[in-house]
Amino acid sequence: MAARTDTGLWADLALTPGTVSATVADAEGFDDVAALLTEPGVRRVIVTGNGAQWHVSLALWLAWLAVPEPPVEVLAVPGGLVARGGFPWRDGDRLLALSSSGEFRDVIEAIDAGAPRPIAAITANATSTIGKAATARAMVRVDTLRARTHTQGYAGSLAAGLAVLARMSDDHGLADAVLGAGARLAPLVDRAAALPVLDATRPHAGVCVGTGAAWPAALHTALCLREVSILPIDGYETREGATTGRFATVPGDMALTIAGPHPDPLLDEAATVLAEGGARVLHIDGDTDADPRLSPIMALPHALAIAIDLAQQAGLDPDAPAWAGAYDRTSRR
Repeated sequence: MAARTDTGLWADLALTPGTVSATVADAEGFDDVAALLTEPGVRRVIVTGNGAQWHVSLALWLAWLAVPEPPVEVLAVPGGLVARGGFPWRDGDRLLALSSSGEFRDVIEAIDAGAPRPIAAITANATSTIGKAATARAMVRVDTLRARTHTQGYAGSLAAGLAVLARMSDDHGLADAVLGAGARLAPLVDRAAALPVLDATRPHAGVCVGTGAAWPAALHTALCLREVSILPIDGYETREGATTGRFATVPGDMALTIAGPHPDPLLDEAATVLAEGGARVLHIDGDTDADPRLSPIMALPHALAIAIDLAQQAGLDPDAPAWAGAYDRTSRR
């Protein structure tokens, strides 16, 4: 079995701290997007994306909930709800479309069906369909995409989105945190690379839980395990994980917890409840000293280490999953 660091997925991850740093240092289009979303008359910003970008949308919404006097409302909506004119747009709405490729079908259908103009986007491809349709674009640096699971695009999109929110709200603390995100991520990648190979028996299924800003991190960790390891892993907010997530937990399952920067009795309770159901509980290592709004980025290295190990145990290729063709047929125009 090849080492996890020999996979294309890990090679993509290893470059992610640098691409995140480059994204926020360049800040290409960040001011333009922030200005467009806070123009006079804008009342509501609808943030949408799919998969990893949907998790970024949720993370941005949660971050915005903490803004004391928000100049506009921010609402995260799944891509499928805005597709084909299915969303009830209101006067004063602005669309913030998240798509690393810039070719996600649902967002393109929303634009074609009359989403209000002008449109803002966070993307890695300025010449894509979404990139060209947007009046303002926050650009994300992606150097490689050897695997199908997004690393640089996902982390860069969240960093860019948080940087835009910092500009919209004059949150200098968040702006500084985002500028340091790549430097904080780098040692976590090195630490995850050095982890012993996971020796667990391949689980039947599992859950991943996180509180507050770690909830999107839990959702994305579960997505990585589904994408790479082809395991039915669900992501939950902590209380949902301790209740709904516990219902089908049986011996042989796996439970993953993602902690924030402060002691979390509810997360401890969820871990205990899931262990009582027979799950093996693992803690996803991140940077508890980082701004909690960066949790989805900081959890990524350890999550991918577990995902790659479980995939290789089953003889799966972490870089070429069997679902790729079906995904492309349903997600792309």
